[in-house]
Amino acid sequence: MTSKSKAFTKEEELLLQDFSRNVSTKSSALFYGNAFIVSAIPILKREDAVTRDMSKTLAEDKKMSKKEKDERILWKKNEVADYEATTFSLFYNNALFLAVVIFTSFYILKTFTPAFNYILSVGGTSALLALLSTGSQ
Repeated sequence: MTSKSKAFTKEEELLLQDFSRNVSTKSSALFYGNAFIVSAIPILKREDAVTRDMSKTLAEDKKMSKKEKDERILWKKNEVADYEATTFSLFYNNALFLAVVIFTSFYILKTFTPAFNYILSVGGTSALLALLSTGSQ
């Protein structure tokens, strides 16, 4: 038996184009542009919001000097920044851990037995992240 390749009809080709994974350059640029804007919005407005909130809170206290109010506002900004840095660090480390475990499990160690694959991928990734996250800047 010989196999013949059957040509697609125009309707089938249009259907394949609609459901293909190929993304146009315009769509990709739009996606990344929106992602950048959404991720940058909190960075630009956060400091002003903390200052406004603390100013409202401290406005009622007439005994406090301007210098002490500024120090408290600065302390609050540092506290918020420290909390956000810790949260971002945890998110980043968890995302990196998951990506490296998936990569090593499914691409590098795929020929090993499941138990050995698990031990090496999780152990190796843990050691790598411990090295990267505790190193000096």
